[in-house]
Amino acid sequence: MRANAFTTAGPWAVLVTAGGLLIFGAVSAAPRPVPALQTPQAKPEAPDALVFNADRMLVSVRVAESSATDFEVTMGKVKEVLAKSDKPERRQQAAQWKLLKVGTPQEGVVTYFFLLDRVVKGATYDPFKILGEGLPPEEVGALFQKVGPGLKGITAAPLDLVVNMGGVSGR
Repeated sequence: MRANAFTTAGPWAVLVTAGGLLIFGAVSAAPRPVPALQTPQAKPEAPDALVFNADRMLVSVRVAESSATDFEVTMGKVKEVLAKSDKPERRQQAAQWKLLKVGTPQEGVVTYFFLLDRVVKGATYDPFKILGEGLPPEEVGALFQKVGPGLKGITAAPLDLVVNMGGVSGR
């Protein structure tokens, strides 16, 4: 893949359903049993589509206008979980992760951007996986039930710095 090519991320574990809705990671309202041992026939877990290895990323998240407030509340909770985390990589993520919004909805859809200026390589940026580290499963499930149906799509693109207008060397 070229470094500047846009890619459609898989689900926030496979984010796009047959109906075209984007679904965040593998969080459900009901707790799932965890098997004690993985059998050879067990299906391997899909790679996390929100783990990045580029230096900078721009992630576009499209949300139904009717779900925009719930999405923003959920992202506020993600901020809280990142701030309280004991994991140094989570605090690094918080320091370089900005949530931006296009000012005017287009055809009933609000577009948000995760601007990741310095990616913490190998760490997930999946909001629901992060929430699962700091909130009870039932609260994460409730947030997902509010936000999930309104998710319309996600696109991730690595960014290359071309010119730093404030930089001494010009790059």
